[in-house]
Amino acid sequence: MNITTPVSDDVRRRAAALHADAIVIDGSIVVEASDAHFERATKGGVTAVNHTVTDPYGDLASSLRQVNVWRRWIDANASKTLLATTIADIHEAKRTGREAIIFGPQNTEMIGLDLNYVGTFYDLGVRIMQLTYQRQNWIGTGCGEATDGGLTNYGRAFIKEMNDYGIVVDVSHCGQRTSVEAMEASSKPIMITHSFCAKLSPHIRAKTDETLKELGRHGGVIGITGLSPYLYHPDAPTKQPDIKRFVEHCSHVAELAGVDAVAIGLDFDETFTPEKRAAGAKKHGPLLGNWPWDERRCKTLDDASGMANITAGLLDAGFSDADVRKVLGGNWMRVMAASWR
Repeated sequence: MNITTPVSDDVRRRAAALHADAIVIDGSIVVEASDAHFERATKGGVTAVNHTVTDPYGDLASSLRQVNVWRRWIDANASKTLLATTIADIHEAKRTGREAIIFGPQNTEMIGLDLNYVGTFYDLGVRIMQLTYQRQNWIGTGCGEATDGGLTNYGRAFIKEMNDYGIVVDVSHCGQRTSVEAMEASSKPIMITHSFCAKLSPHIRAKTDETLKELGRHGGVIGITGLSPYLYHPDAPTKQPDIKRFVEHCSHVAELAGVDAVAIGLDFDETFTPEKRAAGAKKHGPLLGNWPWDERRCKTLDDASGMANITAGLLDAGFSDADVRKVLGGNWMRVMAASWR
């Protein structure tokens, strides 16, 4: 382990043993279809990931093609990975030393106004679905809009359909009002797969204290991101965040909503490159800022291989072994188990 804040040898030993034994889940990632991905995941002790399986603004045809491509890739790498559609699949991945991949699109626009396609995507393996991606759609308001009109009547019908099939509702990129109204509309706990605390790091992508309290009341869970522009220090905006800062966001959620609401959702895109960032500067700039490429992510958490550093940081901050297990993956498992058949 290589964490920036020194920890005792005892904490290091406890962290290594706990991390190796625990189910470790990253609530948000764009997987790179490569052997390098498996090397990073294996080194980080990752059991399962929620993969953004489709382009957030893709249409129905392109989204179906993308799901098909990923199904074929998983089939071709069956010795290293498996598609997770049940809780048993995640336990099987842990038992066999493989990685379980959960399909979790970050938008619903590809479905449009035909609820029948919710079942189609369920049949293809989708088990988590984000309602909006930044902008307004038929379901509700994204966090990038100036005014949040909340959940629409169609949005409520959509959530009911997701509940009936067993697809978990994700509101990571939703506005605050839409997020809370989705919690209220859903008969099952919801997820914020990748976000952070507005109180600590104000940003349109962050969740307010009020939203986090409602999340706790409804039994939901939030994955804390590992991106520097989201974990930034307001009083030192160019200072690269470290594991201690990541844990501060975890602790804030725990204080407001309880430790059962805290999880990990690093929000790392393994396919992102400096060239892609430069090409999409107009699109990504307002969200990601102008951080130096090597400082765009939390210190010692450059990729999935550094996941064990989170375990050490949580233990060093006073989280119990049982609570660390919840943050690493137990809380994700609880919410998924409440929805998945």
